[in-house]
Amino acid sequence: MAGWTKADYDANYRFYVERRMPGGSPHNLEGRQQVKIHYHKLWMQPLLAARWSVLQSVLNIAPTDKVCMVGVGFGWGVDAVIAETDAAVIGIDISQYIADEQQANTEETELRAEVSAVGLDPDTGHGLEVMNFIFDGQPRSNVIVLQEDAKTGQSRTKIRGELGGNPSVVVYEDIIDDDWADQDIIDARNGGNGFGGQQRLIFLYTQTQARTFQNLFDLLNALQGTPSEVISADGQVHLT
Repeated sequence: MAGWTKADYDANYRFYVERRMPGGSPHNLEGRQQVKIHYHKLWMQPLLAARWSVLQSVLNIAPTDKVCMVGVGFGWGVDAVIAETDAAVIGIDISQYIADEQQANTEETELRAEVSAVGLDPDTGHGLEVMNFIFDGQPRSNVIVLQEDAKTGQSRTKIRGELGGNPSVVVYEDIIDDDWADQDIIDARNGGNGFGGQQRLIFLYTQTQARTFQNLFDLLNALQGTPSEVISADGQVHLT
């Protein structure tokens, strides 16, 4: 499976920000659109922190665990898991966009472009107010995300090296959608199982029309090897 491009992230994440600013309603729009942002830290980091505060009570990841998280984007979920568990955690993602962004760090550039796109000046007036709300002047992410898929011995060796040993837990962070065939899911599972079969394999999943939680659970656990857990992204469905 190819990793998501920036266009994929932009299409799947859209947040109108002016309604969230102090005052609780959009500024006088004067015929323009509201400023919207996409896969950016302002909204995604708190959302993932809230998700993991719920999930940890279900997953019970221990401080002594070594955790490999698959499909983490910029790694805000990694930050959240570390904060909730104090475990050693490494994130992996195969997106070239994510890999390039770790070097370029264009968070500010992208946000300025979103403000400009609706006709505001990001350096003056209300445009500057919006920029001060959506950009904190810090890097987009505080963690390193490896561009690895864990499907080969070489890839798993790199992950082990960064993590300081084999993971005891592999978490697939809501990466499965309607584009994934059964074999794609099996290949991802086998990659996690390839570390040696001693780790928990946890699939966080948002149910789609094409695949239910039970369907995914049945597919994963029809295979030999380490059983896989399927847990809804909000922690309400837990199949083991």
